[in-house]
Amino acid sequence: MQRRTSRTLSRAVIVAVILAVGATIWQSWTAGMPGTSGIVATQWGPLSPADRDLLVKVRLACLWEMSTGQQAEQQATNPAVKEAARKIAAEHTDLDQKVRDTADKLGVPLPSSPNAQQLGWMKEISSKTGSDYDRTVVQRLREAHGIVLPVIAQVRVSTRNDMVRAFATDTEAYVDRHITYLESTGLVDYSALPEQPSPGLLSGSANWTDLLVPGLVLIACLLAATLIGASLRGRGKANKAAKLPPMVTTSAPRVATAAALIALPEAASTDRKGRFTPTDMPPGTSPDGVLDVPTPTAGIPKSRITDSGRHAARR
Repeated sequence: MQRRTSRTLSRAVIVAVILAVGATIWQSWTAGMPGTSGIVATQWGPLSPADRDLLVKVRLACLWEMSTGQQAEQQATNPAVKEAARKIAAEHTDLDQKVRDTADKLGVPLPSSPNAQQLGWMKEISSKTGSDYDRTVVQRLREAHGIVLPVIAQVRVSTRNDMVRAFATDTEAYVDRHITYLESTGLVDYSALPEQPSPGLLSGSANWTDLLVPGLVLIACLLAATLIGASLRGRGKANKAAKLPPMVTTSAPRVATAAALIALPEAASTDRKGRFTPTDMPPGTSPDGVLDVPTPTAGIPKSRITDSGRHAARR
């Protein structure tokens, strides 16, 4: 049982390492590439998961940016920030109506409230006052538009759905204008914007040398898994050997001695048969050459020679 458990554990460790490394490499290769499963046929063309994801993300952007734009229009101290917030709030109201109409026609469910990250941004902005409020609201709105713009552009160039393509083209124009509004305030800190995502190993700029590091990682993990498995297997064998009972070495001699003792009467009988013949067998000897020796159960011998018999024999 111990050996079976150790073998199962070693195999599980090896499989887990291989799966983890494989998943890591696959994720690196396919970074930034939209999925292709779950495609639904519509009268405007196939609707992919990336198409549906675009509608959901635009709806989320409208939900929090409409409210934040209206708030900034009232609370900002910088006139440029007030003007940018007014335009963003008004245009997001129009864009929200367009995304809801598009989603209704395509049968895509949309969220009704901002997500956790957007709610955190709204809470952070509301906690600021004065010039801090102006910088914070501009920075967060600029950051949010920079996140959604690549998603729009990717769907715009790859979707097979005519309605989604038209919506993405229209939405891209909205987001470009909003970025221009925010950057015109002069309050955007470009060094604080999120880093650009890696295009993955399957991008156009990748070559075979980009596979060296993942390949070396895979080889190292396979070697480590093999060593772990061998160590566990050896430990299991050692534990099994330690639990075995000591070897009994006295059983064979005892059996041999008993066999020899049992064979002794037969050997003696054979020897007697070879030594005597029917003509020279002494009196009282049976035809098989065995002396007629009195036994405890026989009691008195069958014949007894008396003194008178002896004297008669002499005469």
